[in-house]
Amino acid sequence: MAQALPQGPLTLVVPYPPGGVSDVLARGFAPAFGHLVDRPIIVENLSGASGSIAATRFLGAVPNGSQILVGSPTETVLAPLTIKSLKYRAADFRLLGVLYSAPVALYVRPDLDARTVDDLADPARRAGKPLNYGSPGSGSLYHIVTEKLRSTMAIEAVHVPYRGGAPMLQDLMAGTIDFTMLPQDNVLGALVDTGKLRMLGVAADHRSARRPDVPTFDESARAKGIGRPSVWVGLFVPRTMPPQLVAQLHQTIVQALGQPQTRLALEATGGAVPAAMGLPEAEAFYAREMRILQDLAKAADVQPN
Repeated sequence: MAQALPQGPLTLVVPYPPGGVSDVLARGFAPAFGHLVDRPIIVENLSGASGSIAATRFLGAVPNGSQILVGSPTETVLAPLTIKSLKYRAADFRLLGVLYSAPVALYVRPDLDARTVDDLADPARRAGKPLNYGSPGSGSLYHIVTEKLRSTMAIEAVHVPYRGGAPMLQDLMAGTIDFTMLPQDNVLGALVDTGKLRMLGVAADHRSARRPDVPTFDESARAKGIGRPSVWVGLFVPRTMPPQLVAQLHQTIVQALGQPQTRLALEATGGAVPAAMGLPEAEAFYAREMRILQDLAKAADVQPN
C-alpha cells in the first residue's frame, strides 16, 4: 500500500469549519487510517459555498491518493444543482465508504413560541412577522430539506446561509435565528439536554429510544409530506483515480473502519456507523442517493444561483 501512495502526509479534506460533524468524523478516522498507510494524516478544513470550494480544489488535485474528501451530499450532489458557476458534477466523485448516517431533525431556539412542528405554520403565533432559519450554506442538504418543510407547511420564513454548522448553531442558541434542520446526534442532543436548543421533530419512521418525547414528522398534521431525509458523511476520491489505487485505498479504509477504536470514535457523534461497503455496494449506494437528492431538490424548487 505504501509504495502506491506519494511520499509525505495524506490529507483528509473537510469542507466545513472545525467542530462540525464532518470534522469530528475525520479526526476519529485519521489515527487508524494513518497507521495503516504509514503516513501522517492532516485534517484540512476548507469551508465556504456549501462545501463546493473544498470539493472544487479536491477535484483539481492530482488523483494520486494524497487527498481524500470527507464529503456529504451537500457538496457532492446538491451544490452542482444549486450553484450555477460550478464546473463539477456529482458523478465526478467516487464513494469508498460511509462513516456516519443520521436522520434530519428540526431544532429551534429555546425561547421560540412553538412547541410542535405544526406550530411553526400557525400565523396567529407569528403576528405577521416571518421566521428566519439557518443552514450551513445555500444549496446544502439542510437548506433543501428545510425549504421542502417550509413549502409543504406554508411557513413564512427567510433563509440565512452560513459558512458551516458551528457558527450557525451559535446564532441559533443566541436567538439570532429561529430554527434549523440538522442531524439527530449526540452533539446536538447535549445542547438539547442543557436547554440551549429544543428539538421539535425528526424525519424517521419511529421515535428514537434516546428521544422518546420527540415525535416524528409522520406524526405531524402538516409535515408528513417531506419524507424521511437523512444525512450521511463518506470518504470520496476523484472518479479519475486509477482503478488499482481505488481498490487499494478502499481495502485500507475497510480495515480502518473495522478497528474497534475507530468505530468508537465515529459512534461518539451519536449517528449510525454503517457496515463497511464493497466497491460495487458503495457505487450503488451513491447512485441511489444521487437520484433521491436530485428529486428532493426538484420538489423543494430551490433555484440555482
